[in-house]
Formats: sequence, structure tokens, C-alpha cells
Amino acid sequence: MKREDSLNQSDKAVNFWLCAGLLAILLASTLARDITRPFTGLHSWAQASGAWAARSHARYGLGYTKGMSTWAVGQPPTENPKRYLDHPQLAVLAKAGVMALFGINEWVPRVMGIMIALATFLIFLKILRGLLDDKTALLSGLLYAMFPLTGYFGIGGWSTLFSFSAIWFYLVSIGSLKNGPQPSAIHKFGLAATLFMALQFGWTGFFYAFAIGLHYVAQCIFRRRLPDKSLLAILVFAPLSSLALNFIIMAGGYGWDYTKIIELYKWRSAKGEMSQFLWGAWFAKFWEFALTNFTLPILITAIVYLTFGQLLVFMEPRPNKGNKRRSRQFPQFWLFVITPVSQMLILRGALWKHQTWEFPFGPFIAIAAALGVMLLADILKKVHRRLAAVGTAVLMGIFLTFCIIGTNYYYAVRWQPQEKIRMFKMLNQKIPSDKALLSFDPFIVNQNKAKGGFYRPEIAWYLDREIVQAKSFAEVQKHALTGRYPYYLVPAVPQLSPLISQLQKRYKFEYIPGVQGERTKDGKFLKAGMMPYIIFDLNTKISK
Repeated sequence: MKREDSLNQSDKAVNFWLCAGLLAILLASTLARDITRPFTGLHSWAQASGAWAARSHARYGLGYTKGMSTWAVGQPPTENPKRYLDHPQLAVLAKAGVMALFGINEWVPRVMGIMIALATFLIFLKILRGLLDDKTALLSGLLYAMFPLTGYFGIGGWSTLFSFSAIWFYLVSIGSLKNGPQPSAIHKFGLAATLFMALQFGWTGFFYAFAIGLHYVAQCIFRRRLPDKSLLAILVFAPLSSLALNFIIMAGGYGWDYTKIIELYKWRSAKGEMSQFLWGAWFAKFWEFALTNFTLPILITAIVYLTFGQLLVFMEPRPNKGNKRRSRQFPQFWLFVITPVSQMLILRGALWKHQTWEFPFGPFIAIAAALGVMLLADILKKVHRRLAAVGTAVLMGIFLTFCIIGTNYYYAVRWQPQEKIRMFKMLNQKIPSDKALLSFDPFIVNQNKAKGGFYRPEIAWYLDREIVQAKSFAEVQKHALTGRYPYYLVPAVPQLSPLISQLQKRYKFEYIPGVQGERTKDGKFLKAGMMPYIIFDLNTKISK
């Protein structure tokens, strides 16, 4: 009998991972969509920023970058480059290593992102298989893979990969996974290593570490037992030592000026990119992003399950054997909810322009919605099994339809006009790498005084030349005499007509037409517009 049970369990495992493989293929195919596209789409700023810093490592070498994210352009680069120290450094270094092997282009970091997303996704399913029945685990994985947030951005990068791994090691160590391996020293070592590395790759790792530590302490209190000293030490010292190392690296990069770190935290924990912090506006933005990240039908299903559905779940008697959960009870609820809630509240100022700040809600919503679907199926089965099958199929069809629409919208959004990118690519070809662009607009952005100004990342990636500002005819003349600036770029707008008129009398020029921005039928932002530009060739004077 035991042998038959063992074979049955083996068959179930094979079937589960075959289905998991199909879900992974679905996720990979979605993320690989238009993989060679330029950095113009949703969050092109962040994507180009990381690629730009990685390019500096790959092109100029670690001797120049000092192992820190560096924003430099041209060849040779400036002696005193701008460094980006707001985030842990390993993620960009890993991206640079892949660029050094496969080339400096847009698709290389995206391929690496797909590989990380697939590994993270499979670990997520491994965790769920130890917490849920196979059908619910796979349904949770399907919803997670279908989310527009996941289909466009992935699952969160290296930090999330290590964080999910830490959750698995933690659940094994406390014996909370059914059919899981026996806890051992190797699992504690894995927990310590993954907690440490999660923070070395991203700040999100801190919130996962916080959730795991708080969950363990609360569990010990609730069950009235003393904690495992070695496990507690790992949960405290592994993330805190990693956090301390990050702060030391940041402080060293800032010339040991700790006030910049404090200013960055104040910025991200308060108003962020808004003029003032208002809770009403914050919750409105949170819901706006959630609607597009996870879709309305899935959110409604998750919310109904987490509210009214709980009444049905807890009306069921608890199983007699051990401390097993009720059949549709959310497994390890607090472990999955503490991470997103703590991140959103502690660094609430980061939400305003970042859909990706809702990444940690993905697993929580996927599990809740899947349990909601299964609970509905249980109810409908009491009426008729065929009704349960039809009802579930209809609901999943609605989910799929909304997710496809949402993912298509994300891929259609253009933060940067294609025409502007083509213009900067053209200038990149025309301007030698050791020369610079003279421009009316310096294309410098200033997010916060602690960060300082820097080139708009998409422009720095495609132009790859220094930009020097000149706002008057005299300044243009002065810079033209140096021979360092072959071209002058100016917006062709009525306010600058006097300057443009003077320049047209002296230099040959090329007119770049502008484009209108676009919105969807329901008024959502779709494509950014572009004003017209004129490019003056400072090497070709018009004869009088």
C-alpha cells in the first residue's frame, strides 16, 4: 500500500511540474514579446537607467567605475562621472557581466530578466505546492503569470529571486511545507545566504526579510514556544549585516556624507515625486495602478474571497489531524501580506510613478484570487458538477480577457516618442565619440536634491554623447569656435523664433517634425508627444 501511495505521489509530482513547465513557457513567451524594442515604453526611464549603468561597467571597465553604478557617455568618458548609489550595486554588475559576454544592446538585459523571472516563478510554485493542493497552486501560478504587471515587467529581479528562495528555506526550517524535506543545517545556511544576497541586489529584500522575521517571532509567541536561537540569529543578523554593508557602500560613494542617505529615505518615505503627501491621493494612485497591474475582475475575486469568503472558510470545522488548515484557508497569510504592506507604508513616496512598487502584492493577490475561484467551484459543485466547471471556465475566460487587454496596453505605452529616439540615434552616428552635442535643452532631470541632476537615461543611452547647454546666439557662436560641438539642437517653438532666425542665417540645418501625444479611448495616457526640433550643423556656415 505504501509503495502504491509513493508511486501515486511521484506521478502527481511529475504532472505538477509538467504543468508548471507549461506555465513557465507562457510567462517566457509573454516577456519575450518584442524583445529588441528600444527603451521607449512604460518605465523606459528605469530600464534605460540600469542598462546605461551596466554599459559603463562593460565598456569602461571596473577600474573606471570602481564597481559602482556609473553614468558616463562618450569615448573617452569624463574624469569625474556621475555615480548612482541609491540602490545596491550587484544587480547592475550582474547585468554588466551579461553585456560583456553577449553585447551592449537592449535585448541582453531583457533575456537575463526572463531567466530570473522563470527561476523565481518556479520557486514560487515550489513554495505553493508545499502549502496548497496541486490544482490551487497551479491556478495561483497561472494568475501570477497572467498579470499585466508580470507579463510586462517580470517578477522583480534578483532580489525577488533570493527572497522567494529565502521563504522556501524558512518554511522548510520551521516544518511548514507538506511533503517537504526534513529541516537541516543546510536549509539554515541557505536561508542565511539568500537573506543576505536579497538585500545586496535590491531594497525589496529588506521587506521580505522583515516579513519572515516578524512571522517567525509572532508564530513563536502564538504557539507559546521558545524560538530556535540559531534560526532567530539568522533572521536578524543576515539581513541587518547586508543592510549595513549597503549603507557603508553608499556612504563611501557619497564621501561619507550620511545626510544624503537620510535625505533619500525622507524623500521616499514621504511625498516622493508629488508636491505634497495626501493619503486620499495616495490610495487613489495605489488603486489606479492595481487596476492595471492585476485587473479589476481578479481584484474583485481576491477581495470577495478575503472578506465574505472567509466567513465560509471559517465556518468549516478544522481537520482533526494535527494543525492542518481548512481546505480553502489562505496558507501562511501573514507571511505573504506583511511584505507588500510594510514596503508600501515604509517607502510610500515611491509609489507615485512606479507601478512596479506593487510587485510584492503579486503572490498575495494570485493566491487569494485562486482560492476565491476554487471556493466558488466548491459552492457550485453542491448544485451540479457541470455548473462548477462552466462557472470556473467563464470566470477564467474573463480573467484571461482582461489580462490580455492590460498586457497589450502596457506594451503599447510609450514614455518616449520613437521619433525622438530616432533623432538621437542619428545624432549619435553623426557626432564623433570624443565630441559633444550643443543643445538649448540640457536634457537634465532633477528628481531630488540628494540625487542631483543627471541626463534623462533614455537619451543618454541612445545619444551616448555629452550635452552642453547654450541658450543664446552668442553662446552658440562661442562654443562653435572650439570645434568640440558639431551640432546644435534647439526646439522649433515660437518662443525661440528670434534665436532660430539668427542661426538659420548662418548655419545649414535639418528640421525634425514633432508628433502629437495619444490617449486611449477611456482617457488613459498612451504615447508621449514631441515638439519639433531643428539641428544646426555648426561646421557648415552659409556663405553671405
